[in-house]
Amino acid sequence: MTYSFPAAQLALQAQDQDPYGGLASPKFKSTGWFRLDKTGGRDFLVTPSGNGYVALGVNHAGALEEGVQRKELPARLRSWNMNNLGYGGPQEHEGSMPYFAAIATAATEKHRSAPRSGQRDSYMFPDVFDPVWKAELESVIAAACRRHRENRNLIGYFWTDTPTWYLAKTRALRATDWVTEIRLPPAGAPGRRRYAEFLAGRYAGRLEDLNSFYALSISRMSELETTGLTHVAIGRHVVREDHEIFLAMIAREYYETAGKAQRKHDPNHLVFGERFLAGDHPESVLKAAAPYIDAVSVQPGDRYTELYPPSTVFPEDEINALHSVTGKPVLICDHAISYPTTEHPKTIFEQAGSEREAARLTQAFLQQAMAKPYILGYLRCQYIDRPASFGRGLRQGLVNADGAPRELLVEAYSKAFAEWLRLARR
Repeated sequence: MTYSFPAAQLALQAQDQDPYGGLASPKFKSTGWFRLDKTGGRDFLVTPSGNGYVALGVNHAGALEEGVQRKELPARLRSWNMNNLGYGGPQEHEGSMPYFAAIATAATEKHRSAPRSGQRDSYMFPDVFDPVWKAELESVIAAACRRHRENRNLIGYFWTDTPTWYLAKTRALRATDWVTEIRLPPAGAPGRRRYAEFLAGRYAGRLEDLNSFYALSISRMSELETTGLTHVAIGRHVVREDHEIFLAMIAREYYETAGKAQRKHDPNHLVFGERFLAGDHPESVLKAAAPYIDAVSVQPGDRYTELYPPSTVFPEDEINALHSVTGKPVLICDHAISYPTTEHPKTIFEQAGSEREAARLTQAFLQQAMAKPYILGYLRCQYIDRPASFGRGLRQGLVNADGAPRELLVEAYSKAFAEWLRLARR
């Protein structure tokens, strides 16, 4: 059964006959691909047909098993005022409904476990200065682009999901960080050499300070190339500053490699970059990413630790920073507010006390999002219930495992999305 709500249907009936689900207005120039434009002080996605478009969808619907539910997914989403498949949707619907593609450009996602031999979900901070890694990344991006680049329904690409960036927060979570992982390998590794060169330049004429801060006993800078750098007074302010500067160097190398490969293998589609976790996007990292992305994407919350803003509250400061630092529009690329049930007391994303409360908080979140003229849209995390790995509890969907909608949540999304579409047409 497909649930729909009268208030929501008003928005759908007012839409033009744009095959991509675009708005009747505003109108823009048609280019044959999804792109960005701006009018009336508001940022818009633009459909290949030239219509304004607000991306409102749901992710991970590819978890649906084959059958009637999967076949009827586009019709059900449209009845809820959702106009795209998000990312991770069923491949067979990519020819009939807009969608996003996701490419894991580095294994730095927050949800990954500590490295263990043979463990597929281990995290890893790659040596971004290594030509071998660069070639591997380009190969991964090229493969993804071969599948998607001719599809006019593709809105754009995401890169790594909720990457680890802030050094202090990463150490709190991982007991290591990207800079540490670059400087630990033996002499000869490309990143290790670049780090030694960085220190030699940073401490030119200050060998005594270098020895003191980094627990070394070298007599000349050239010895940095072969000297172990495992002992660092990480608590010293000057060392922290060194690490922040080198982190920015890592980010520039990383985004340049990914960005150039992305444009080379698919010059027509939008790039939304990494799906930053709200609260983990240092300014230096955002500045490094900005030249290579069209818009910045963010996931608010997911119950990682108290170091990050919860999903139950719109992260005003973090969202504003993403926009102001990059100068780019923002897409809320993954978000949910869950609630405990008798069968599943533990769920991913922060919990409200009940479905009714989750619906109320969701509607409030969406109203704050749509008030930002630079926000391009919103993607809900999870269409259907499925278990989460690593003991994190249920990935709670808009529908139960049997396909029955969570009616209060669906109504909240449907009505809020109808309001967003009306606002966009003004």
